[in-house]
Amino acid sequence: MSLETGRYLIHHGDKVVSRRFAEDRSLRPKRIDLLDPSETEVTWIIEKSGDGYLLSNRGAPTAHIKDNVFALLIEQEQATKWTIEAVSQHGKDGYIIKTSDGKGWVAPENVNEQIIYRTLIVGPSEPPTFPGNQIFQIIKLE
Repeated sequence: MSLETGRYLIHHGDKVVSRRFAEDRSLRPKRIDLLDPSETEVTWIIEKSGDGYLLSNRGAPTAHIKDNVFALLIEQEQATKWTIEAVSQHGKDGYIIKTSDGKGWVAPENVNEQIIYRTLIVGPSEPPTFPGNQIFQIIKLE
């Protein structure tokens, strides 16, 4: 199932995936973190772009930089085109977010840590299974 361009929330279990409200005031890339929902609830814009998606949080598109996911305030043309793949065996809103090289988003173990970008683990089954830390709930807002 493909997603339509629109406004969404991204969660991992009962936690929120987002930039923090309190960030340094530089133009450096901003971390995308796993946060407690009482801290923030920020809307994402997911935009279909060719054969992938641009994911923007608080007006800044995301990219993988080395082993983590960031929001780009400048040089936004370097944003990553993500593939968002439904994994219905992991719930109605369950998705993995990845790139064509087999790497993708992985939730950290603890709250207030940054979303990791690394090689995804795929279980050898039909349909394929994924560890829970690779599953994100993407919820469409009306």
